[in-house]
Amino acid sequence: MSVEPAAYDTTRSRVVLGSLLLIAMGVATYPAAVLGVLATFLIDDFDISRAEVGLIVTANIAVSASLSPLTGRITDRVGGKRALVFIFVAGATGFLALALSPVYLVLLLAAIPAGFGQAAGNPATNKLIALHLPPGRQGVMMGVKQSGVQAAIFLGGVLVPVGAESIGWRATLIILAALTTAVVPVVLRVVPVDRPAAGTVAERARGKLSPAIREMAIYGFLLGFGGSVTFLLPLFVEEALGGTPTLGGLAIGLVGLAAFFGRIGWARHAEQAGRFSGSLGAIALGGVAATLTFLLAQVVGLWAVWIAAVLFGFSVSSWNSVGMLGVITVAGPGRAGRASGIVLLGFLAGLAVGPPLYGWTVDTTGVYTWMWWIAIAAFVLAVLPLRAWARREAMA
Repeated sequence: MSVEPAAYDTTRSRVVLGSLLLIAMGVATYPAAVLGVLATFLIDDFDISRAEVGLIVTANIAVSASLSPLTGRITDRVGGKRALVFIFVAGATGFLALALSPVYLVLLLAAIPAGFGQAAGNPATNKLIALHLPPGRQGVMMGVKQSGVQAAIFLGGVLVPVGAESIGWRATLIILAALTTAVVPVVLRVVPVDRPAAGTVAERARGKLSPAIREMAIYGFLLGFGGSVTFLLPLFVEEALGGTPTLGGLAIGLVGLAAFFGRIGWARHAEQAGRFSGSLGAIALGGVAATLTFLLAQVVGLWAVWIAAVLFGFSVSSWNSVGMLGVITVAGPGRAGRASGIVLLGFLAGLAVGPPLYGWTVDTTGVYTWMWWIAIAAFVLAVLPLRAWARREAMA
């Protein structure tokens, strides 16, 4: 490699790298999240159902899921820096395409470009961490960069509804596109080229992956499927609990804020413990508790949503930092992109299936109860694929 871990051997250099990775993860995933925050505006402007809004998310995430294994392999070949630039270009294109959509069909198609960036998000950022940071320093950096997703959700959940109500949702997305584009020159300037030498690519990328990668992909599917229930959280706050769009955005923002700290804490804990299956199991069970609290809010009132949102952020929305740290630890730097793509495929497939199904249950039954119970079942099932991995860790 042309870049050694020593390139990030100072606190300042690691802060710069962490900041860029955090922003990249936010940009890669927020185009899908913003659709949930803007759901009320999209339903009104395009005269569509909740399930149709969910279908837009599915279109975005389905593209991400299908391309994840490929982008993982490409990242191993071209390096993390080039893939990082691609994330920002694709994210800006996605925001702009959504903003300029005149009718629902175009809006549906506009969700696709952003899916390209999401597919590259974890492979690119994981690759850079695996290459440039030694074991022992990877956990905190993984938590920081994965928290970029939640930072974007928090800031977007709080600010995007305000922007949509004041200057319009289209203008708000155009501003997001401009801000995203502005990061590209910074990446080109401060991130060293890390493309591997041509003769080492095949050698580093080949080889059978650990069964833990497959188990994490299954776990990721179930956590993604169950976790995508928060796509309808703003509508749940508005329609089931009598809240406003601003309170709905605040609820999803609180999930993001809690997960920002949860991802850093969980990743650090998992790296220090040297085992990942136990942390992932605890996260899944935490999701059960959080979702039950959302159910309880329909009985006791809106105040319970804030407790549930914090629990959900510290549990389900924090799994990625542990999962991605497990990926680069198990697969190693040479296959980090490939392994990340496989796990991401499972996670994004779950995200893609969830929103339209949850929207359909609400449209059909007129209540939100069933979607919460479906999510609970997914979190319980997620513990099962971890059992074999836990046995292997105990024997190691």
